[in-house]
Amino acid sequence: MRFKNIIYVAILVLTTIVTSWTVPALVRKMVYESNGYPLMYYSSRLKELCIIDFRETKEAFRDVKGNLYPRSQYDSLLPLLNYRQLAMNGNLPDSLEGHALDVKVLRSKQVMFRLRPSDVYSPHPKMGVLLEAMPKRGSLSLPGDYFRMDAHEMTFVESSTHSINREKSKMFTDELLKKGFEFPVKAFWGNPTVRKPYEEGYFCLDNKGSLFHVKMVNGRPFVKDTEVSKEVSVKWFAMSEVSDKRFYGYLFGQNGEMGILESSEDGGYRFMKMDVRPVDLSRDEVTIMGNMLYWTVRLSNSASMDCYGLKCSTLSSLSSYHQEKAIGTWDRVADFLFPVILSPLSPDKVFVNAYVLHFSAMAWGVSSVLALLVFMFMRKRLVLHKNIIMSVVVALTGVVGVIALLLLPRSRFE
Repeated sequence: MRFKNIIYVAILVLTTIVTSWTVPALVRKMVYESNGYPLMYYSSRLKELCIIDFRETKEAFRDVKGNLYPRSQYDSLLPLLNYRQLAMNGNLPDSLEGHALDVKVLRSKQVMFRLRPSDVYSPHPKMGVLLEAMPKRGSLSLPGDYFRMDAHEMTFVESSTHSINREKSKMFTDELLKKGFEFPVKAFWGNPTVRKPYEEGYFCLDNKGSLFHVKMVNGRPFVKDTEVSKEVSVKWFAMSEVSDKRFYGYLFGQNGEMGILESSEDGGYRFMKMDVRPVDLSRDEVTIMGNMLYWTVRLSNSASMDCYGLKCSTLSSLSSYHQEKAIGTWDRVADFLFPVILSPLSPDKVFVNAYVLHFSAMAWGVSSVLALLVFMFMRKRLVLHKNIIMSVVVALTGVVGVIALLLLPRSRFE
């Protein structure tokens, strides 16, 4: 056959690519063990970060200094985390650090936030829904239209007829331009749902990098430049209409800054930076668990975890903890057997694509030995050029390449 060698190589390459994904995935399932990061929380009693990992011992937990505490004290030493259980048992303290403890107040001051790289780098809707910020009946409702940010204007489209509301579009566009907004918009962030206590509209990043607050009040546009771009170059914003209305959301800067955007005393806006290491949104997962006195901020990725206990009022660091990712059985097996691991999925991406998840220098050495053995074993069975092709495949892919060769029909070797 004229193209026999080309077809042989194509089948070999395709089989190798498939096995470079499936074989490591199966091996990982076989040797799987839980080696994730533990739950961390800043204790208002101990004034220290606590490591809550009952995989180590089911009868105790510890703080970052290594002090052990019995599990029976778990609720009482972490009262702002376990206040519901303490209230059910009748053991909730009356006050803590001069603050009266009430279940309703504790619930309103509770903060829960999580941001993953896939949340940032996944596709986002090109349209938004602007709710009325001061509804007459007190409850939020859908307005019947949606908006999009076009190249030169903010365009409102009726959802029932798909026609453009020219009057409303002009009203909001004129107000944006009047307040110094420059089209086209780089990004805009909001929370388009009625299942929230109130409406704060959207925060829009204009073409020159200024962050604007846009909402609808009594059917009229409210537009204001937050002026936080003077302090930080905005990269990402996560809206968070919290119950106590202390802040609008979480703001991330181009240089790794992380903080909250809150209201200032004069009715303006203020960026309050968290006292944590720089954040890499392409790698780091951000988790925040907060209460009325302290916030626990965790920054984690595939290599390590950094955790901080922050004072709620100033977001200054009171305690910190660093932990490297534990090397498990899978990590040791992968470093030894697989020089390259391919996958259609990535833990940091939401798109299906061809991703290289792993490189190992040690496995390259093992692969070279396997390639030499294959070359010696097949030298009398194959012509030289086919033997070289097979040996190169094994040298590049190791055990996966050997399995790919074994999956091919024997006639292909000759």
